[in-house]
Amino acid sequence: MIMTKMTKKTITVESTEITVMLKRDKEDYISLTDMARYKDTERTNYIIQNWMRNRSTIEYLGVWEQLNNPDFKGTEFDAFRSQTGLNAFTLTPKQWIERTNAIGIVSKPGRYGGGTYAHKDIAFNFGMWLSPTFQLYIVREYQRLREAENNPLLEHWDVKRILSKTNYTLHTDAIKTVIIPKLDIGKWRQRIEYAK
Repeated sequence: MIMTKMTKKTITVESTEITVMLKRDKEDYISLTDMARYKDTERTNYIIQNWMRNRSTIEYLGVWEQLNNPDFKGTEFDAFRSQTGLNAFTLTPKQWIERTNAIGIVSKPGRYGGGTYAHKDIAFNFGMWLSPTFQLYIVREYQRLREAENNPLLEHWDVKRILSKTNYTLHTDAIKTVIIPKLDIGKWRQRIEYAK
């Protein structure tokens, strides 16, 4: 899945910065790579792979895809599900995406902006696997971010900006309607141009 027309924001949960890709239809994606840094800053890919080895994770991912992805390859999902629990079973996000045609997890190459992203539902599941407390804080911060996106008046700088615009309008209207008409400038009045 290609993440287009998304806005990148960050939330901070227990001193860990987590990237959130916001989309207007609320099909947001959260960086699993950033979330994994909560446990280990160096080996985030291993943490994600260990999570994906679990039978409950595979079950969750499969059901999520079946509910949200009409092009999901169920037979490949069944093959993964039958291998979970075996000592030699490994699974990477890239393998999951390529073999099942999954859309819930996105793997982007690159040092800056790259990593593994997941739909918010899947990311919250990953957060629960990392730590229930961590997951609850992620949900809270995500909801705060969404509220701020939906209501720009909640943002501090936006309030100042709106007040400045309102004050500007009030001042210019007052100058146009009160001060300029009272000035006796006669023939020069026609030459005064004021911003409309």
